[in-house]
Amino acid sequence: MEKINYKKSLGQNFIFDANLLNAIATDGEVSKQDEVLEIGAGAGTLTKVLCEHSKRVVSFEIDKSLSVYLDKIASENKNLEIYYEDFLKADIEKLNLKNARVVANIPYYITSPIIFKLATSGAEFKSILVLVQVEVARRFAANKDSKDYGASSVCLQAKYHISIPRVIKKECFTPSPKVDSALCKLIPHNLYDIDFDEFSSFVEKAFSMRRKTLMNNLKPHFDKDKISSALSKLGLEINVRPENLSVEQFVELSKLLK
Repeated sequence: MEKINYKKSLGQNFIFDANLLNAIATDGEVSKQDEVLEIGAGAGTLTKVLCEHSKRVVSFEIDKSLSVYLDKIASENKNLEIYYEDFLKADIEKLNLKNARVVANIPYYITSPIIFKLATSGAEFKSILVLVQVEVARRFAANKDSKDYGASSVCLQAKYHISIPRVIKKECFTPSPKVDSALCKLIPHNLYDIDFDEFSSFVEKAFSMRRKTLMNNLKPHFDKDKISSALSKLGLEINVRPENLSVEQFVELSKLLK
């Protein structure tokens, strides 16, 4: 492969180790029966592996200059479709993906927007496997009462079972980023009957000021007596902090205050 002109502004950090690339496909549970949505194809090293493992791959890459590598892979793999565009602006429904799996090595600075786009797209995915900063993965998977537990933990866990199947050292990337990464796996569940957008908005309000109590964070948006009554019904103290509530308690609280 000829020398790649890496673009720092696009957060480009690629993996070339064949064993690691195959391990990522395995962690994503990709099989010959699966359709795969790949976000951030880069130079196509993971794209090629996904094509070998799956029935169909739909891949997005915003950097058109990488087409010199990706078009060659597409010519060798008839099950690959490549879109040179910003995934955040793409219409997922038009892709006609059927119960697909998502595998993505995405730029760190747009991790949350991409995951929330997937969560609110209306498309049904078997699983979402994203390569993110290890701190971000721990935040998504964090339990209540921990320092990593926050709005993103609650929002995503209200819709997904979250695990961290693999931590990947920064030295495994070219160029090497400043921090280690982790594979974060999200498996959809139907534990709670929620409107994801509406619930996420509520949780963001609840965590708006981390050092404040839940009551103080919610007071600008809801009647104080109603908040007090809702907390009482859930057996929670008036001075409880948002990080002390479980995902289930947040769901119940949002319904009581709706």
